[in-house]
Amino acid sequence: MYAFLCGLGGNAVRFFILLYFSSRLSYKTFNLSFAFMWVLPWVVLNEILPSQLLVFLIGFLFLSLYGIFNSKIIWKHTILISVLLLSIVFWSNGVAGTIGYWFAKEIASKYILILQFLDLGMVIFSCGLLYLSLLGISKLFRPNLQYLYHQILLIVTCPFLFILLSEQVITNVIYGDSIIWSPTGGLIYPQIQTAPILILQILAGMTFLSILLLFRRLERTISIEEENKLLVHQLVEQAGYVREIQNHERQLCSLQHDIKNHFLLLQELLSQQKVEEATRYLADLEKSSHKIDYPVRTGNATVDVLLKSKLSMVAQKDVEIQCDLKTPAVSTITDIEWCIIFGNAVDNASQAVEAIPEDERYLRINGTQKGNFLYLRIENSCLRSLSSIIEGVGLSNLRTVVKNHSGTLDIEIGGGKFSLDILLLISQQ
Repeated sequence: MYAFLCGLGGNAVRFFILLYFSSRLSYKTFNLSFAFMWVLPWVVLNEILPSQLLVFLIGFLFLSLYGIFNSKIIWKHTILISVLLLSIVFWSNGVAGTIGYWFAKEIASKYILILQFLDLGMVIFSCGLLYLSLLGISKLFRPNLQYLYHQILLIVTCPFLFILLSEQVITNVIYGDSIIWSPTGGLIYPQIQTAPILILQILAGMTFLSILLLFRRLERTISIEEENKLLVHQLVEQAGYVREIQNHERQLCSLQHDIKNHFLLLQELLSQQKVEEATRYLADLEKSSHKIDYPVRTGNATVDVLLKSKLSMVAQKDVEIQCDLKTPAVSTITDIEWCIIFGNAVDNASQAVEAIPEDERYLRINGTQKGNFLYLRIENSCLRSLSSIIEGVGLSNLRTVVKNHSGTLDIEIGGGKFSLDILLLISQQ
């Protein structure tokens, strides 16, 4: 009964540890009461399942479902985390079992009193080893769940998990889960050479750690390559932005050159008491000036200049524009990142509206700040037949900016509407 309770408690603690690090690796808050709902059925199933393979499959299913329902991440990423966690739990259980067997054979057989607490000691040791191993991995390697190239890690981790699972299954098949103990002769069965097994388990752990370190270096290399691509694209964007500003300045100069003639015409209309015609002419003149110099006041000088130029060009395509945007004057978002966000979004919208009738064209830009969070929504009309897009360099760079600020980017397409919802974590300086 004592050994049964130790095993039951050990399984419960181990699964609590797995659920905790599942939340930690997913950057989510660990909910103890919600986790308890998953631990209780797991412990019951773990005791009644007849084979180690079924224990693995049910554990994998529970961890994957927990990741989907609690952490709200897609199934591909929760599979990666589940495989990582199960790899470590099988490894720690194997090491604890080998050391526990050696301790029972060499030490506890000489001191019967120690043998009474061997089950409890093995549970504490295996749970402690599992927690410390996962704690180290969570600090060394916390996967960024936005990038699908983490499937590479899943591919190299699965063989490691398969080897550990095979070792557990073979051990159970050959040696079983029973021991024969003699009060005089000590441990009679099973007789296992612990040293080679322990060396192999340690080498397996070092191999797995090496895989994580190599993957971390690979991740950094990929990140540097992405940053280089982003810098090249930024240079191209900056060159295009300079051309747009120059064109905008030429249009302003043209308006200023003709302003005297506009005033003379208005003066003539008013002198002839043609107030209605003068009002219409003034309205047309105001509309024309907005197309050249669209008024924007967001609170950030860079964003104001950028959107004033971009929206002035969009307005020339007879697009209904609504801009209700408030951005911080100073924040962790750089000027180049502002250009990437709004430059790509407005350029894409400008291209999309060209394919639809003028009376259906609109562009809406909204943005609010709550504490250290900035929410942006850019919505424009598009073809009703449009249901998906192929993401190019612009959206890829936009995702990189969002990633750099620990944010989210959601794209919605349908019903003649295309929208970008962006949430950024920023801090004012």
